[in-house]
Amino acid sequence: MSSERLIAEDVMRSDEPRYGSTATLAWSGSFVRCGENDSIFEELPKATIVSVSRPDTGDMSPMLLSYTIEVQYKQFKWRLLKKASQVLYLHFALKKRALIEEFHEKQEQVKEWLQSLGIVDQVAVVQDDDEPDDGAFPLHNEGSSRNRNVPSIAALPILRPTLGGQQTVCDKAKVAMQGYLNHFLGNLDIVNSREVCKFLEVSKFSFSREYGPKLKEGYVMVKHLSKVTGDDDVGCFPCQWFSCWSNNWRKVWAVMKPGFLALLEDPFDTKLLDIIIFDVLPTSNEDVKSQVYLAEQIKEHNPLHYAFRVSCGSWSMDLRVTSNGKAKQWVAAINDAGVGASEGWCYPHRFSSFAPPRGLNEDGSQAQWFVDGKAAFEAIASSIEKAKSEIFLTGWWLCPELYLRRPFESNPSSRLDALLESKAKQGVQIYVLLYKEVSIALKINSLYSKKLLHNIHENIKVLRYPDHLSTGIYLWSHHEKLVIIDYQICFIGGLDLCFGRYDTVEHRVGDCPPVTWPGKDYYNPRESEPNSWEESMKDELDRGKYPRMPWHDVHCALWGPPCRDVARHFVQRWNHAKVTLSSLRAL
Repeated sequence: MSSERLIAEDVMRSDEPRYGSTATLAWSGSFVRCGENDSIFEELPKATIVSVSRPDTGDMSPMLLSYTIEVQYKQFKWRLLKKASQVLYLHFALKKRALIEEFHEKQEQVKEWLQSLGIVDQVAVVQDDDEPDDGAFPLHNEGSSRNRNVPSIAALPILRPTLGGQQTVCDKAKVAMQGYLNHFLGNLDIVNSREVCKFLEVSKFSFSREYGPKLKEGYVMVKHLSKVTGDDDVGCFPCQWFSCWSNNWRKVWAVMKPGFLALLEDPFDTKLLDIIIFDVLPTSNEDVKSQVYLAEQIKEHNPLHYAFRVSCGSWSMDLRVTSNGKAKQWVAAINDAGVGASEGWCYPHRFSSFAPPRGLNEDGSQAQWFVDGKAAFEAIASSIEKAKSEIFLTGWWLCPELYLRRPFESNPSSRLDALLESKAKQGVQIYVLLYKEVSIALKINSLYSKKLLHNIHENIKVLRYPDHLSTGIYLWSHHEKLVIIDYQICFIGGLDLCFGRYDTVEHRVGDCPPVTWPGKDYYNPRESEPNSWEESMKDELDRGKYPRMPWHDVHCALWGPPCRDVARHFVQRWNHAKVTLSSLRAL
């Protein structure tokens, strides 16, 4: 599924990149907030030809040459393996762009000339829908257009006959290609064109420091949900043999980072289509590297298709590329990401933990405990008020009408729904994952909570999980209680944000007249369980006759790497619930 910053200056900060935290929840929105600028590069990158090779030393064709190119942009460095044919394709694409832009400029000059003569008021020389289909960038000034032009002679060295021995040919090709790269990498407009960005394998996510170093990127074909067919929905034999049901496959841009594989519509897009978060891979072998396999090549019925499968925990996804070599490159790159350092997520950890041990060194990890609800709820309220980008909430029971500060009459803005509404209006994205109870056994009414939250603001997304009837899951209950804010601070422990949990160290059993526990928050299920939560400020119990039930529990706040681990766990749970529910509805 973001590039959110720290929630407040007084919150403990950590310089460790949150690899794979992937805020984004792949199914609900953006995972990087970008400005209006469509460019990827803010300054010119540098490229160096490291080596030149060819598979057959006896074949003197320059089209068989392969170039290893090292690119550096700011603190990011990566290598590309490109064939001469790919360089030629880039050259022709740039020439096509230059010609189209020159044509547009000439047409604009004609329009201005005709208008100056007063022949017509408006001359539609070029229609609005005559834009090039490759998503060209807006035209710039005349001088800029001349600078973007790519002379044909720039690509000629790799077309000329290659004479001489192997080393001589490679040396000549290396010099020629370095000159060509220096030509178009010397202009920021050309570098930010879609053609060059595709060639350099970069996207909007490439240089977001919080997601880690730049790894492999490129176009792939992905099959999300299988086509659902009926008994009589059978294709013809040729269609089955040649896999004509290709409409199930979609071309996407894949971005691999140390902790995840993200799929985008386009390298210039920031909205996630899907994401695979790399999970811990169990192994019984001491040689971890021989066991950690996230990806493998798979055989297709159609010999023209080259595919590989990425498997992580309960996730599995098949992807296609255009050649066997590209499939091998993707498999190797993904598996290399899995065989990371011991602090990575794919490395088997102590006690089979999903995350590595934290706080064993100076990594910025900090924790603070809270005894009873008063201290915990007040800290949660203060943190929500400082939220800048995203809030994650999950629990066994959540009451939107719960006051987090007491006395409640003097703290109306501390009610949970009021806090969330205020942040949602500021653009904060809020995700709430509720336990969907078996209503015949429990009366927590998560549907009522979901409707209340949905009606607050469109930036609040709510899921209830699991779907009991369709999944057959009944003997399971979700008891995690998490509040995660901007990946910088999270709260975890035994306290749900619901009625009956707020308490102080005195554990008073009475509150008459109501000052601390309003309405149904004066709670004692051993005497009476409310049948409805819709009138939350209306008393369920006779305060003069029945005591409230005290609640003694503990909670904990985490900062730094442990908080990002918990946030990553929430993202995995959200995505799992979303995918499961979507699959069931598709059936």
